[in-house]
Amino acid sequence: MQISTLNLENVRCIKKADIYLGENVNLLLGNNGSGKSTLLESIYILATGKSFRTSKLDSVKNFEGDNFTIFSKIEKKGFEKTVGFRKVRTKVDIRIDSIQINKLSELALNFSLLTFHSNSICIIEGEPQYRRRYIDWWLFHSKPQFYQEWLRYQKLLKQRNAALRQDNSLLHVWDEAFAESGDIIDALRKSAIQELMEEIVNIIKNNNLTQFNSLSWQYNSGWAKDETLLSSLKRSHKRDVLYGFTSVGIHRSDLRFYFHGKDAKEFLSRGQQKTLSLIMLIALASIHKKILHETPIFIIDDISSELDATHRYNLTEQIVKLGGQIILTAIDEKDLRFPMATPVSSFVLKQGEVHVL
Repeated sequence: MQISTLNLENVRCIKKADIYLGENVNLLLGNNGSGKSTLLESIYILATGKSFRTSKLDSVKNFEGDNFTIFSKIEKKGFEKTVGFRKVRTKVDIRIDSIQINKLSELALNFSLLTFHSNSICIIEGEPQYRRRYIDWWLFHSKPQFYQEWLRYQKLLKQRNAALRQDNSLLHVWDEAFAESGDIIDALRKSAIQELMEEIVNIIKNNNLTQFNSLSWQYNSGWAKDETLLSSLKRSHKRDVLYGFTSVGIHRSDLRFYFHGKDAKEFLSRGQQKTLSLIMLIALASIHKKILHETPIFIIDDISSELDATHRYNLTEQIVKLGGQIILTAIDEKDLRFPMATPVSSFVLKQGEVHVL
């Protein structure tokens, strides 16, 4: 898929911008504070309804205005769509082809977007939720039943937690349905992990990334290995009633990485963790292309400050070879190299204004 146009109004330091993006590499150049990351953030908001820089969308608007607007034309599997996101004070208006939508999942269904930025390292060193999101991104796009089952599980989790606090005599009512839903999601996650880990190993091998040869992983479903989820739920009744929340289930699952038997976040340097996190995203893009016959859009924020020159070039080359649209930022174009004959559309940002090179 690709974004053909991007229109911004009152987004951080950018008062107004109309940008026509190329099909291949789009390079955004400029000093810190010029608005480069704001363009990537805007694309991320269009795809998810959220920002990767802040939890408060109000801080995205220009300080001189009380609203902001992001609009784009996208092409996905041969169809063109318009996507708009507008926030006026407390009201959010999201439209796809001029039709108002109320669920952020509808945005995500229209975008296949992978994002690499300074916080992407959380896939390795962060809380389990970051690794669950990594797995679930692929399931959301590849398994139509996953999202509905995930919604069902979240609803059952709330109902079981309410029963724990209000009337625990009803726990048995929720346990079987909760365990059934958890087992379905657990099976989907295990299958996805197998696919993704095989792809990660192939990327490491094909690129001769010998420092990652000893990579291993372990998936914890969120309950004891020698038990079913249902039996684990029943065994945890007293503890769950005491603390008022469900202590076992796929909402507690985690995917951990190891090198030479040691936790990756303790064994790898910060630079190596960043490299591995980008390899993991490339694996998502690669498997997405193989199975769904579509290459996700890659947005990459200031890769030159995140990776050394050798890894920067080798991994950028891998992304370019996938054949999708890439939008990345840099202070100096000399910090980046692309394979020969790669079409590159370059833009310079100065004080919130976008200029085409």
